[in-house]
Amino acid sequence: MKFIPSIYTTDNKPITLVASYTTSKSGVKTFVIPISIAQSTLSMYETPNYVLKLSAYGKTNSSEDAKTWVDTVHNINTTFTNSISFDDNLGWYNNGFRVSGIGNYATINYNPLAGNPSNGRTIEFEFQTEKVNNTNDVIMMFGDATGGHISITPNSATIYDSSNNDILHTNFKSNERLKLAFIINNSSTSDESDLIYIVNNGILERAINAKGIIFTNNTGKITIGNSESGIILYNIRVYNRAISYTDAYNNYVYDSENKSTIIANNDVLLNGEINFD
Repeated sequence: MKFIPSIYTTDNKPITLVASYTTSKSGVKTFVIPISIAQSTLSMYETPNYVLKLSAYGKTNSSEDAKTWVDTVHNINTTFTNSISFDDNLGWYNNGFRVSGIGNYATINYNPLAGNPSNGRTIEFEFQTEKVNNTNDVIMMFGDATGGHISITPNSATIYDSSNNDILHTNFKSNERLKLAFIINNSSTSDESDLIYIVNNGILERAINAKGIIFTNNTGKITIGNSESGIILYNIRVYNRAISYTDAYNNYVYDSENKSTIIANNDVLLNGEINFD
């Protein structure tokens, strides 16, 4: 028997794994396997001080709280249309919220672009588009067309200003899981003033100077679905500040199911110097 477990802990308490197997002759035998776990030198943390966080991790359609999705820290809830049947097609699926079809959607009751986003704002979300009907279908929206908003289609994500102008966008493939972060920098910062970034899977991908552009939307909430094309949303964070793209990378690693591999592959320092081996 050979396996490589992934174990995540927040303390230094000892951990013991117990394995058992059955043979036709001797029945069940239990063996205690001693394992030494040392604290890794690799760092992994979630960027703090968000004003909204929702994760579908662990949500199931059979649980008593299947129809509840709440940020309990900030008292922000989600409303589902009655057509959401909470099954593998419309509901929780593989640690995500899955939805497709006109009239089927969820609304996160929060205004992500309220106030003055130019004072600093970050909107980050992990998702996968699927069941593509038309590449122009809007399958998720932060805000609405009455003001600034971020619109997601099966193969693109675009931030629009309050006059509905395309300010910055990125393209991607459908049926692939990815995490995007739209970062609006504070207009009063000295070195990155007025810049807007798009970070894709922890990598800074696009940037533009948006000096004087207004993104305010005081009424539009977050809508997931209501489209012929489909989406699976895994998690979402909103910050009332511009996080760094290093912070966005840390969140990407923190949420990833392959976090240990990602961190190890990017651990390129040896004694404080870059190791090219």
